[in-house]
Amino acid sequence: CRSIHFACINSFFLFLFLFTYAFNRNYNYGKAGKDLKVDSLNHPEYIEQNATLAFQVAIWRWMMPIKKHQPSAHDVFLGTWTSAKNDTLAKRVSGFVTTMNVLYGDLVCGHGDNESMSNIISHYLYYLDLMGVGKEEAGPQEVLSCAKQVAFNPSFSSSP
Repeated sequence: CRSIHFACINSFFLFLFLFTYAFNRNYNYGKAGKDLKVDSLNHPEYIEQNATLAFQVAIWRWMMPIKKHQPSAHDVFLGTWTSAKNDTLAKRVSGFVTTMNVLYGDLVCGHGDNESMSNIISHYLYYLDLMGVGKEEAGPQEVLSCAKQVAFNPSFSSSP
């Protein structure tokens, strides 16, 4: 295991688990569709109906940052992302918590402890357990919860 910020598990399984929640906004469909040369914004059912395309979209989302100067979920997972001063001020630290922030933004993060975040964390811990990785290796609540983090990608509805 080369990750210094996550319990040592098979990264492919973590990726599949995280992605099931992460492809949820129109900009994901639009950007992925543009990069993969498919009209997924107007036809999201293409992703549902085509396993190869669904896998390509999943890899795309895991590897691509939403905006410039932001990490991808992959960068955070591998520990190649380091927080800058603005990240520290936004309480974004390396670990599972920041991967959640990259993938979900303000749908989950920055609202205090909430049900969506708790569900993601409990599923993560469940899969760690299935793979024989103890919960203590996942780290304390501070590296699992993004309750106090400022979201990387605030949605339009929550913007001032």
